[in-house]
Amino acid sequence: MRGLKGGVLASFLALMPCSAVPAGELGGIGVLGDSYSDEYQFYSPDRMTSRNWVEILAATRGLNFGEFSTVSRGQPRDQGYEFNWAQSDATTDDLLAAGQHTGLAAQVAAGKVSVVVIFVGGNDFIHALASADPSTALDDTLPRALANYRVALETILNASPQVKVVAVTVPDIRDLPMIRGAVREQRLAVPLLDRYSAALRAYNTQIRSLALLQPRVAVADFDMAAKIANRFSRDHALIGGRRLDRIQSGNDLNHLFLADQRHFGTMGQGLMAQMVVNAIDTKFAATIAPLSDRDIVAFAASLSESSPSSPASLATLGEKGAGSVSLPTGAQ
Repeated sequence: MRGLKGGVLASFLALMPCSAVPAGELGGIGVLGDSYSDEYQFYSPDRMTSRNWVEILAATRGLNFGEFSTVSRGQPRDQGYEFNWAQSDATTDDLLAAGQHTGLAAQVAAGKVSVVVIFVGGNDFIHALASADPSTALDDTLPRALANYRVALETILNASPQVKVVAVTVPDIRDLPMIRGAVREQRLAVPLLDRYSAALRAYNTQIRSLALLQPRVAVADFDMAAKIANRFSRDHALIGGRRLDRIQSGNDLNHLFLADQRHFGTMGQGLMAQMVVNAIDTKFAATIAPLSDRDIVAFAASLSESSPSSPASLATLGEKGAGSVSLPTGAQ
């Protein structure tokens, strides 16, 4: 397996005829989302050892995510890049309540941002799974997440007739080491996870359908990439000739997931960066230089060697800076 099968992925990205973006006129890139897009460098002890797709593309391709600040701009903003509204642990409910979508829409309307990447939804299902009654919680979570996503997308598209959107699908949460471990230890029932997988399929189907209906929306199909990777191996991933462990987690280049057992390290985030670039170039005829697997490995290797951290406990599915989320023992 080369990366997450980038050549195969490209065929899923061009869902509609392109709207050309001349070279050098891509403009600012805004982001709506959660911890996978919120700059890693501010979150100790695990994420700060790595960099996420936003930080990678800013560093390696010079993409314009706005002015960088190490000081928080206040809610609903954060420190980091000016056009990056993603916040750690955000659900689609949180995205709307905090005003991520309206804040970024104002930047779009002002002509500061011309491309928006939306990657959100995983936490909706993780939080529901960690609730006291995960089966009942799922019944409410899926329709609410679907509606919230539509509101966020429509708000951005209505802000300017020129804005383009990259919609990122959400991989199955059962691939996270923390959840895989809970299944092995019989703390989570497989039939329950099957229901969650089906709900995520429905969520991703909406994302793809919205892109089919809207020529200004491209898809970075992270979910499809993960499914392709799983066909080759659920135990490891190969990126640029390096073999990464998908079962055990750690803050080094030998593990796909960080020690917190739920976030990609730099190598996995590099694959996300690769998909975002491919989606923009393919759908919108942009000319961002492709990010190769070797580029990803080289960037990851250039970061300071991280010190090992202890894996997060199964009982906390919450993220740093958020209240812990307890996983019911023997959830059915």
